Amino acid sequence: MNTSVTQEQPQSEPIQAQTCIIIHPGSKNLRIGRASDVNPHTILHAIARPRRPKGPLHRDPVLIPTVVLSKENKLQVDETYQSMRSTLQSCLRSDGTPRPATSTQQVALANKQCTPIQGSVSKLQLVRKSDVEDYIIGDQVLYAHSDEQFNVHFPFRHGDLNIHPGVGGSLSAVLADLETIWGHCITNLLEIPKSELKHYRAVLVIPDIYNRLFLKELVGLLLIQLGFGGCFLLQDHVAATFGAGLGAACVVDLGDQKTSVSCVEDALSQRATRIRLDYGGSDITQSFYYLLQRAGFPYKECQPQHPLDGALLTRIKEGYCHLNLDFCGLRDVNFVVERPGIPTLRYHVKIGDELLLAPLGLFNTEVFALTGQEKRGQGQVNAPGDPEDPHDANYLRETSRRAHKEALENQSTSAASMDPIDNSTNAGGQGEEDLVVDSLAADAAPDDQPQQQLLYSLDQAILHSIERCSSDEMKRRMYSCILLVGGGAKFEGLSTWLHTRLLLQIPFQFRPEQTEIIVGPKEMDPSMVAWKGAAIMSCLESAQELWIRPAEWKKIGVRILRERAPFYW
Repeated sequence: MNTSVTQEQPQSEPIQAQTCIIIHPGSKNLRIGRASDVNPHTILHAIARPRRPKGPLHRDPVLIPTVVLSKENKLQVDETYQSMRSTLQSCLRSDGTPRPATSTQQVALANKQCTPIQGSVSKLQLVRKSDVEDYIIGDQVLYAHSDEQFNVHFPFRHGDLNIHPGVGGSLSAVLADLETIWGHCITNLLEIPKSELKHYRAVLVIPDIYNRLFLKELVGLLLIQLGFGGCFLLQDHVAATFGAGLGAACVVDLGDQKTSVSCVEDALSQRATRIRLDYGGSDITQSFYYLLQRAGFPYKECQPQHPLDGALLTRIKEGYCHLNLDFCGLRDVNFVVERPGIPTLRYHVKIGDELLLAPLGLFNTEVFALTGQEKRGQGQVNAPGDPEDPHDANYLRETSRRAHKEALENQSTSAASMDPIDNSTNAGGQGEEDLVVDSLAADAAPDDQPQQQLLYSLDQAILHSIERCSSDEMKRRMYSCILLVGGGAKFEGLSTWLHTRLLLQIPFQFRPEQTEIIVGPKEMDPSMVAWKGAAIMSCLESAQELWIRPAEWKKIGVRILRERAPFYW
């Protein structure tokens, strides 16, 4: 008796923050660390493996690649940018004075005489095959020698697993890459031997729009392949509300390759309100480079598809792009081009309204045709049946319809026995029953069927998401608190610009006393809010019932997620 009590006791004790690992994977970066850490380790979420002799070659790009536009589409993009320039020209600064705009010709003329300053020879070293045993992880992937044949893989793309027909694109290959990357980070960054992971637990932050099959495989990866002593899954938007200390909010996550919106209340993401849009920070970087080219960008050798140039453009965007109307005229932008084995080049260039036009693409999504014209929005996809989970949503929906139909038939029979009527009326009653059953199916459709949507701008996506809330009171609450998270939310002035756009469009009956747009709550980096929220939630007493242990997973399998997952499975 005493032995069994001793064995059960640790499961009811609070989890120690030092023994809980928070994993937040993204399309570009991986954030991982102990729940007790102030900030997580952030590395490039990529792996490079030496290509087999005469084997196929595959290299996922750091930036979303651009596409060749037709004359009509290129003209539409240019007209959109010209319209955006006109809007900026008509804007006022905070003191009420007109804002002077800059033209492409003005910027190009200022940069015409720009010549780089040559420095000392760079000490950077490219990684060659001879330096690598099996793989390269993280930021070192940027320095993989282009002449040496490395296969470069990003396990996540557009907020989901990167499944593709090329080499390394199968589900098993992607999961193997994740196991290698995460295991490497745990061993080398967190300094935890893999043999000790049975004494640790993991929280995996997942997208708000998820694929059940992928989640099942990821849980198996954590508990079986990596060997954690327990884990649970947490949606990133719910985690963001914990990190910000909010009970209810419309959460907007601006990632590198996708933007997602949903309404969260009481730690539950409202399923009907979820929207994922196929654009993010990478698209803004490419549109920024397009604008720089037209403005006589002096670094003519820049190639965005090259990993180092892609990283350079991203740094310039993050360091200088903004939406602050008080910053006007030509601004000095300094950057250094560094390539292994050749002298560094230091550039001092002038850039004008291009610094605002790039992030303004969030409100004028036509310009993102530069990176593809098939971009769309989507909602939560209807999950396919799983043979390991016979009582899934499809089963519940069908049995619910059957129960409703049987109840209606019994009601009709009892009514007929009490008040006999002719056959023609019975036939009409049968038709009415069919209508009722069909309406039941229709009622289920909005939440269960995939919602193929237009490519909304940021403000339109927020309005559309809140409009799908179940009650008018919830809509008012969501309009009163909008939380911006993710690396794309760091543009200075974004919240003010978004606030102005939303105030003009919020329906009068749902207009709250005050609309608050929160960026960087508690002085946190917006890209780390979700990770911090997951760290906070993992240590709460109320979260202890969410943990899934390896023995339970082996015995019950995916069915346990229906009971333990803190979201609708």
